[in-house]
Amino acid sequence: MGSKKYALFFIQMSVQLEAFEAPIKGRRIRWFISQDQSISYPPGFQEQIFTEHPPFQRKILLTSQTSSEAWKLVDTFDVIFVPQVAIEWSLIIAFIQNTLSPCLVITAPELQIPVAFYQKSAQLQKPPCIITFSLLSTATVSPLITFDATFFPPSKDLETCTDQVQLLLQSLLSSDFLRNFTIKDVIRDLKSAGATIVISSIEESKASLYWYYTSESTPKTKRLLDEIVQTLLKRSI
Repeated sequence: MGSKKYALFFIQMSVQLEAFEAPIKGRRIRWFISQDQSISYPPGFQEQIFTEHPPFQRKILLTSQTSSEAWKLVDTFDVIFVPQVAIEWSLIIAFIQNTLSPCLVITAPELQIPVAFYQKSAQLQKPPCIITFSLLSTATVSPLITFDATFFPPSKDLETCTDQVQLLLQSLLSSDFLRNFTIKDVIRDLKSAGATIVISSIEESKASLYWYYTSESTPKTKRLLDEIVQTLLKRSI
């Protein structure tokens, strides 16, 4: 993926949004998912994360004791950590420092990540790309953690919490932009285009709003099998 962005999408003929095409290696990404989403990569995730070259050399999962075991089946991870105390977070940093790069770190939404982990990982010679999954229903904005990009779930999920999404936009975007933009006004356009929004400051002086497709690339038969396995795992927890 290159850094060039294409002006392809128009909303209500008053706000023009460009497609998100920025490189994400070495970045801190927050990716909101809906409460009722099956435990899997969200729509559009694979197209955004795994189309970059060179591909990621290591994939690491960070999960918690309260997270579903199904997270371990989302991908073929090279290593899985369940950190509980401070020393374990330090060991993860050391492991990332000595592993092959580029490195991708996925975190389950239930995991409470120390601010120091983000800070220390950014100071590494070759920082990993950290994808922090968060539930949109419990979304908050921490002034202590600055994400390079924030991805939102499909537009159908935004419909159920437009007020909360608007508050998030107000905390992340400039007031000048928001004079002409409300999420309620663009839901229909996003749904018809099969797209949703992402806020990014990658290669920008300030955060800007873009769009990305939320298409499903996984075959239906494989998704059905994964859902059956995940359901069985949830029952065993």
